[in-house]
Amino acid sequence: MKVKSKIVARYEDKGKLKAVATVCLDGKFLITGVRVADCQKGLTVFMPSREIHTGEYRDICFPVTSELYKQIKDSVLEAYESVEDGGEQTGDRFPAADMEVPGKDFLPEKSVASGRDSQ
Repeated sequence: MKVKSKIVARYEDKGKLKAVATVCLDGKFLITGVRVADCQKGLTVFMPSREIHTGEYRDICFPVTSELYKQIKDSVLEAYESVEDGGEQTGDRFPAADMEVPGKDFLPEKSVASGRDSQ
């Protein structure tokens, strides 16, 4: 599976949170809200999560296999390190639409769920 990642926000003043990324799987499926945090064991990648009624956080989506998790983690950390090393950047925001996916833009022209144009 082809995994591409783009850092969409970088933070220096949010404690352990260092960046937020968007991940594209095979040019067909986007995962937004992937977080990069500085933990005790170094930089760690967290999938998007939501708080449930007990106050715990549960991942909204996640890779089923350890191989796919490793691909996502490596891709996100590579994108993060590229930005840290002076890679492409525009202030603290990086538009996901700039990511190259063979044959199409990173974000589709129309939203599948709503049918409205993306901005």
